Amino acid sequence: MRALTSLKKWLSREDGTATIEFVTVIPMAMAILLAAGEASMVSLRQTALDRALDMTVRELRLGKIANPTFADLRTRICNRLSSLDDCAANLTLEMTVRSTSITGIVSVPSLTDLCINRATNIDPVLSLRPGAADGDPVPGGANDLVLVRACLVQDYFFPTTANQIALEDNTGQEFQLISTTAFVNEPR
Repeated sequence: MRALTSLKKWLSREDGTATIEFVTVIPMAMAILLAAGEASMVSLRQTALDRALDMTVRELRLGKIANPTFADLRTRICNRLSSLDDCAANLTLEMTVRSTSITGIVSVPSLTDLCINRATNIDPVLSLRPGAADGDPVPGGANDLVLVRACLVQDYFFPTTANQIALEDNTGQEFQLISTTAFVNEPR
């Protein structure tokens, strides 16, 4: 009987209830904090890629790059992304001439197979124009609209948050940053 009374007394004690609340709430709070940190790092990287691409295309558009090549543009973008890991190996750059019809509607290509898949070591087949090589000049003639797309594959800052943020990814431990811009070649 005494054991039963002691057991009831022990079960009715309330000390330690704060510990139980702490143990149940802290993992959720940490997950939210890490997801917010990851989202801010992704946003920072996306903004850096957008800025690097826009600044490089601006130099190209204004004619500040003498005899531009695909490799030169890629190097200039990566130089502006010095804070990101291994840009040269993870950046895919695509430049295509887009024709505008009388209606002014521009056809935009899909984003499938734009990025490098690091898990399989396969680079997507992208070129400046059909049959162009890596050393060929930038495509398009006078008054042509050129669509420029860049894709940068990056690792998550906090690998544990990969499942918490819905991003386009290749293997589950990396995500893709895609930036697009366009310019019209000035007549010479």
